[in-house]
Amino acid sequence: MKRIVAGVALALLAACTSQPATYRDLERMANQQQREAISRPPPDTCGLEAHRGLIGAQGSGIDVAALPAGTRVVCHDCMVTMDYHANRLNVLLGPDGSVAGLRCG
Repeated sequence: MKRIVAGVALALLAACTSQPATYRDLERMANQQQREAISRPPPDTCGLEAHRGLIGAQGSGIDVAALPAGTRVVCHDCMVTMDYHANRLNVLLGPDGSVAGLRCG
């Protein structure tokens, strides 16, 4: 019993000796976490990296059957819905009909 009381007293003493976090410390930690989150690349949830070779290819020559299910091929002036699905691959065509970019969503 004496050991338990001594352990609790030692833990309380250690907690009292540490400096409480100030608002500047908290802000510094939050800014560091934000910088890390910004510099972290977004996760590849839709298989985007596997289809990077499509960029620059003609949109009419894309084999749609080779793309993941639910993929959208979006022409340059076409309207699309703004719903977001992380596992959906969007193939974006440029004004000349070639693949200008890819993105998840």
